[in-house]
Amino acid sequence: MSFLKAGATATQAVEAAIRCLEDKEITNAGFGSNLNIDGVVECDATIVDHLGRSGACGAVAGVKNPISLAKKILDTSSRPLSLQRIPPNLLVGPGAKDFAEEHALKTVRNEFLVSRNAKDRYLRWNEDLKRAEARKKPRAGYPGTHWSTQRTSPSGAYDKAANPAKNAQFQDHTSATLTGTWNEGQPDSPDPDRSPIGNSGSRTATSFSTLSRSITSKTTDFQPPISLSAPTESVDCGGLKTESPYLAPVPPSSHSVNDGPANCDETEVAMVDGDASCDKDRLNQAIRQQSEDWRHAADNVTDTVGAIAVDLQGNIAAGSSSGGIGMKHCGRTGPAALVGVGTAVVPEDSEDDLSTSVAAVTSGTGEHMATCLASGKCAERLFQGTRRGVGGRDIPEEDEHAILESFILNDFLNHPGVRDQPSAGAIGVMAVKKDRTGVYFYFAHNTDSFALASMSSVEREPLCVMSRLGKSGRVAQGGRRIRLG
Repeated sequence: MSFLKAGATATQAVEAAIRCLEDKEITNAGFGSNLNIDGVVECDATIVDHLGRSGACGAVAGVKNPISLAKKILDTSSRPLSLQRIPPNLLVGPGAKDFAEEHALKTVRNEFLVSRNAKDRYLRWNEDLKRAEARKKPRAGYPGTHWSTQRTSPSGAYDKAANPAKNAQFQDHTSATLTGTWNEGQPDSPDPDRSPIGNSGSRTATSFSTLSRSITSKTTDFQPPISLSAPTESVDCGGLKTESPYLAPVPPSSHSVNDGPANCDETEVAMVDGDASCDKDRLNQAIRQQSEDWRHAADNVTDTVGAIAVDLQGNIAAGSSSGGIGMKHCGRTGPAALVGVGTAVVPEDSEDDLSTSVAAVTSGTGEHMATCLASGKCAERLFQGTRRGVGGRDIPEEDEHAILESFILNDFLNHPGVRDQPSAGAIGVMAVKKDRTGVYFYFAHNTDSFALASMSSVEREPLCVMSRLGKSGRVAQGGRRIRLG
């Protein structure tokens, strides 16, 4: 906001906001990101301006602030090159790092990007991988059994990856250690033989099939410019009173063997504190405690970040940054590096009397979001005022909340390339629609929680929201309006 008040452009404000988030260990972006299979931090980032032009970097190692590299790529993409060569707007891997060094951006050794918590997760997950692969090997007496193996990190990769004693940026966030992410929004490891540390259940933070609540934020009127940033990792945000309360999620009635107590009636027996009984008061108390423990564990998940800003000239911009999936393949490029997947802007049309433009930023299961071009589809839906109807045809819709709900349930979860996949489709989306009447901020998610903050130039402090899923439905959402003039 200080950048915007000083007359900076929306892209400069987005870069500043995301740089701040990248420098914090608790986010899966920049310093503190997940490590790949080789024990190296490889980051993705994108920034898109009000004209829809973009700069992006993917799977880049050794760059302190990937969003600044994306911004530099954007800035240079409009400058002509000799021999009529076309400048890039997406660079990946070593070429992206070379570009950063050529343009005097700060590059560092890998150990200065790795936090102690990230290394702890890396070691734990590497052991999980070894156990999982060992279970695939044929047993004696079954010589014809076929099995496959997945690459695990080489010995010594941990030592090569990082040295916490030499890391001046190190900060101790115990909660991040306890519930780091293997995949986006998933606490700890998917290894069935490992229960999440500090959590009595084995639920993942992306489970959504029976959890939801529609959340409506208080509508307020302010003057532009507005800066909206969403650290999609969960943090403790307070200070915003809403018309409907934010409720902690309750674990669904179907439990796995590690999920703790389940509901019982007169004919069922449940284990509570080691005793076989059906004392419903004790059972309900245990379930409430498990739910509270699980909620706090979900809040400690580190995840990707994004930001949207509208500057004094009324121009909109958006950006995102991520360290990607833990233990990912070397060179894996995630949605934060892909325009139309992690970040999108629909620019205003010169013949549009309302001068409408829309920006959207998403976080979640990256490969699923890439399949359905998530951020681009969401932005187009809000821009055009449509939702998916019967037979896949677009139908007009004036209610933006209905548009966002349909986007998650139909365009995303019901996409043919998503709905039958073995991994859950998790997504959180933050969007801003701007026209001559005002700025409209929306968010929606099917994950257990979604942390957001928004601020206008006349506010003294940002409004912070920890949105949670509840009991009714499968999508939680909310928003606010800032009137112009």
